Amino acid sequence: MEVSKGVPRGCDLSGSLANEPEVYNLGAMIPELTLIVPFCAPAAEVADDAYRQLTLPGLERLLARAREAERERHDDAYLPTLPHERWLAKHAGLPISPLPSAPYMRLADGGIADTRTWACLQPVHIHAARDHLVMLDPAQLRLEAADADALRAAIAPLVEEMGITLDATHAARWYVADSPFGDLIAAAPQRATGHNIDIWMHKGEQERAWRKFQNEIQMTWYDHPVNQAREARGLLPVNSVWLFGQGALVDARPIAERMIGADPFFAGLCHAGNATELCAETLAAVPFDDTSAAALLGDAGKPYLSADWYDWIETLRAYDRDWFSPAADALADGRIGAVSLVLTGDSHYAHYRVMRRELASGAFGWVRRLSHPLSRPRTLRDALSPLSMAA
Repeated sequence: MEVSKGVPRGCDLSGSLANEPEVYNLGAMIPELTLIVPFCAPAAEVADDAYRQLTLPGLERLLARAREAERERHDDAYLPTLPHERWLAKHAGLPISPLPSAPYMRLADGGIADTRTWACLQPVHIHAARDHLVMLDPAQLRLEAADADALRAAIAPLVEEMGITLDATHAARWYVADSPFGDLIAAAPQRATGHNIDIWMHKGEQERAWRKFQNEIQMTWYDHPVNQAREARGLLPVNSVWLFGQGALVDARPIAERMIGADPFFAGLCHAGNATELCAETLAAVPFDDTSAAALLGDAGKPYLSADWYDWIETLRAYDRDWFSPAADALADGRIGAVSLVLTGDSHYAHYRVMRRELASGAFGWVRRLSHPLSRPRTLRDALSPLSMAA
């Protein structure tokens, strides 16, 4: 074989060898696996320490051969939505700003599809710091049905007086119909979590009406017997509500034929797009049956938002053991055709894609790696550090 400038003649630099067919696994496979990983980039202020401790061999193996398919670029540290939500909305064909997450969340929570506008009214805990207020991650409330029912009953007269339709399809997420407070600019709770809440307060023509409603709920729940009992059990009191995600259902494209993940927006898109909802804790539990699959790995958000970096690192290591390393192995042996990685920090997302031929090894594997060499991240830090912005 002749060689010119270090490249064997007869080779296709896009990834295949001329006159030599690709070898594929002809058995059942997953044509494309998409792994969506929110909060997988450490916060900027702890990045140096985090990267020293973070070893994810499976993810690094995939990234070393992956091509950058898409990267979000902006300099706004205060976008009200989460990066993975924006990626999902874009690829499902939904508006991105404002992003109508609530009607899809309501679908996932058992609501009936309709044409009304819905916003999520989420019970939350707002903590009084020395000189400002901070909202904690709503997941920390661990709100169950009995407490939710009693708290909702306490505000029922206020809700009725204002003519608000409240659909409580889930203990921790309630839904308000027909835009009673107009078109408010509102942040997702996880976006506002841990920051001075003044920065994230709702904005719009009816923001005062919203704040009055919110304040009256806060006064009603202050020292409520449910909250007294919760504090006695070592739980956070439920002392406020947060409104977000307003919009109406529109036709949504499925992210994949099978969708795996408990995130309510993601699960709602699964319902709206008529995809098959699948429960799987590991890649080994996903059928290799010639259908595409998308999994949203959502466990890193809780330790990230509470700044529990030990648990955050352990969560990512579990992702690597259960998803990234098995995906790299299945890609290499032809049981998966391509892997898409949607990685997000607190402010940006990046989408990488790697195909089987790009993970190839053997005599001619180096030829395939010549394709787009400069666009490929070489380390975790290369891939993840642009995804977080100090706010």
